[in-house]
Amino acid sequence: MNKPKQTGMTLIELIVTVSIVAILAAVAVPSLSEMISNNRLTALNNQIVSTLNYMRGEAAKRAYDVTMCVRNASGTGCSTNAADGFENGWIVFTNCNPTTNSTPDTTTNVCDYNGDNIAEAPEEILLDTTMTLAGVTISNNLSTPQRINYRPNGIASNAGTLTLQFNGESRYAITIAPLTGRLSSCKVGTSGC
Repeated sequence: MNKPKQTGMTLIELIVTVSIVAILAAVAVPSLSEMISNNRLTALNNQIVSTLNYMRGEAAKRAYDVTMCVRNASGTGCSTNAADGFENGWIVFTNCNPTTNSTPDTTTNVCDYNGDNIAEAPEEILLDTTMTLAGVTISNNLSTPQRINYRPNGIASNAGTLTLQFNGESRYAITIAPLTGRLSSCKVGTSGC
């Protein structure tokens, strides 16, 4: 007697196949979420470095200090809460009076851009950045922990290191060199960092 040809899968074969796929998925998902977190941290690191380079260039171009400060909760200016850090976001603004000004004055004419000793413009907010990356903290050892200021000559008035941490583990370090204001960024744990 001729047996008919089998054209489908048996129930046992289907169960074994689904089990193998489930095991592979269980192994792959944690590493996928770790990869996504690493990519987000890398993007954040690059964003901060780009912001600092932008500030340095704008300070030279405008012939005024450019300041980056921790963003307050409402997004209207710099935070005055000492517990806040750059993980709350940041504001970059032209700081025409850096000795007394700690938050952008966007209503009073305080900047003299054309050199006639008459203030004709308020301080301009150049960037307003918020963050949505959970588990990230940005610690630093700057002399003014909530503020980074670049002078028109390209020098940062407060050199130091920003450290990006994810769930308490240091991942990236961004160093602002004293005297020159130059930046370096590295992944914590690699040689030279």
